[in-house]
Amino acid sequence: MKKRWICLFAALTFAISVCAVRPVVSGAAPSDPVDLKRTCSLEVSPVDSNDPEKADYLADMQKAQITLDLYKVAGTEKVAGYDTYRFTPEASFSGLTTSEGVGISEYADLQKLTAADWEELAQEAAKTALREGGPAAVKSQDVIHASAAELSELDTGLYLLVARDTNRDRAEYVKTVNQGLTTGEGDLEITQSLDLLVTVANSPRYEYQFMPQLIALPAKQAVDEVISTSGRVPWQYMQSVVLKSGRENRYTSLEIRKTLRSYEEAEGTIEPATFVFRVVGTMEGESEPVYDAVDSITFTGPGTGSTTLDHIPATATVTVTEIYSGISYTQVVPPNNGSVVLDQISAEPGPDGNYVSFENEYNNRRTHGHGIKNQFVYNAETGGWDWSRDPAQQTGGQEGE
Repeated sequence: MKKRWICLFAALTFAISVCAVRPVVSGAAPSDPVDLKRTCSLEVSPVDSNDPEKADYLADMQKAQITLDLYKVAGTEKVAGYDTYRFTPEASFSGLTTSEGVGISEYADLQKLTAADWEELAQEAAKTALREGGPAAVKSQDVIHASAAELSELDTGLYLLVARDTNRDRAEYVKTVNQGLTTGEGDLEITQSLDLLVTVANSPRYEYQFMPQLIALPAKQAVDEVISTSGRVPWQYMQSVVLKSGRENRYTSLEIRKTLRSYEEAEGTIEPATFVFRVVGTMEGESEPVYDAVDSITFTGPGTGSTTLDHIPATATVTVTEIYSGISYTQVVPPNNGSVVLDQISAEPGPDGNYVSFENEYNNRRTHGHGIKNQFVYNAETGGWDWSRDPAQQTGGQEGE
């Protein structure tokens, strides 16, 4: 049965590939047999520079702080009479197998594993390594964004590579994402929902999601797409890999705080006063706004009220303008009907959150009438904003203080 992975999120695509070099095929030993007493090293690049879809990853990744953790899944043992080795699992990973019972045995047998098998084994190893009270990493190294990070002085064996946010604890950097698994072909093709474990690291604008990777050390390089111990290709004790990553936009919220210093009343009549705001977000280098919404606050007396807008792209420059206050009220903060601008709105604001403040006062010009508050709710499925009228209104003043 043919397997392939389909990502359900357009913004997040992972390349499913065997992380270790293709395994060796047993045969006559070459003149330079594997030396399991040699130390190994692993060079890890954050981004594949040849991937056009990730051309802008590196510049933004430099704003994130990423640490690489390496967990030892298995040691090695020479196979007598052959230029290959078998794995000896560490105690924490002794039961490592796929759902179909596929496990790790000899290095030469790894060629029998499909990409899906490797992916499932990496997932199971990551669940063990990243559980509460799991084994400690044998090596940790911060990513060097300009080139690559090197993890050195490693014993031979099978390793799990995990990339994560340097400044977050395990509960924060481990995440589950939903993808689709398609099996079969034609009329027999079935797509099922699948939860995958990823680790994350944040830049101000993006959340980077990294797939766990299994890597065998040492390994052999392929010649004409074939790896064979009967050839003269030497064992490689230094391997190079690229992190398997995807990313999603980060979002944040904005609170508009409104103070009405004085309120229009005549002969005991209370007429609601509605103030309407437009919120526009722009991103450097993008010609169209990344966010554009309208919201309002209604008062039935002097005081303070607020409204909160969600799903604003992080790092956008946000301009908030009071576009309607009625003829009876004058905006005094900011003066002259000015707007409030937040430069690069943060996904991780301070204790007070992201907010802007406006103040108005009654100018003694009596009117009759009020506004109706419309609600705009972000729809993640369509990527747009759904409109509805709020019959209850949102009130400030005496009710909202």
